[in-house]
Amino acid sequence: MPSYRKSARLTSILEHAQTLGASLAGVARIASLREAPSYQQYAPRAFPEEMNSVLVLALRHEEDEPELDWWGPQVQGGTPGNQRLREMAEALAQWLQRTYAIQAQPLAYYVDTVGELLQEKGGTFLKDAAVLAGLGVMGDNNLLITPEFGPRVRLRALFLDHAFEPPDPLTFSPCDACDHPCQAACPQQAFVFGTYSRELCARQMHIDEANSVMIPSASTGTPQQRITYCRACEFACPVGR
Repeated sequence: MPSYRKSARLTSILEHAQTLGASLAGVARIASLREAPSYQQYAPRAFPEEMNSVLVLALRHEEDEPELDWWGPQVQGGTPGNQRLREMAEALAQWLQRTYAIQAQPLAYYVDTVGELLQEKGGTFLKDAAVLAGLGVMGDNNLLITPEFGPRVRLRALFLDHAFEPPDPLTFSPCDACDHPCQAACPQQAFVFGTYSRELCARQMHIDEANSVMIPSASTGTPQQRITYCRACEFACPVGR
């Protein structure tokens, strides 16, 4: 967990997040997040003026639970892991209101309007928020890397109307002395030009989507379509092992 000059209230909140199932939790100032790279892409509609902090939840996602990341149209939230995080965030928001009269707004990866529908999109914003909340750093594999679990986490966040102090800076540089097995593991060589290529990574995602599989539902046993997206770079990372 990040190191804070914590109030008893913040300590209580972060501990309660873990009792609800979060593997890690941290808080950052929205004022700092406005300076992050993702702000220009997702603001201003994603940043309500009345909110002052962002609470980030991380769920550990190791190789022994691959089903957490299996995407399917029948799964609320897209994947079981995302649904677990959504439920966690909603329960925490209700508890914050009851316990501390803090208004909390759970948010998606980011929300975009398509016609009359609200759709969840990609997670650049959440990675920036997690770094500012002291949960990890951005690795050379373009993933958030946490000291505890490496890049094998999934994220969710809530906006809070209460202003909390930010964590102490995280002194953690896992990629400096690493030989980057994550980059060598990529089936599409998304790092061949020295930096991450979103286009090459997307090529593998399209392949994964075209090769969806039928997997029995855990609750009913009925075969359901699932997409098992590539996680080669995550599994190759030695951090948190």
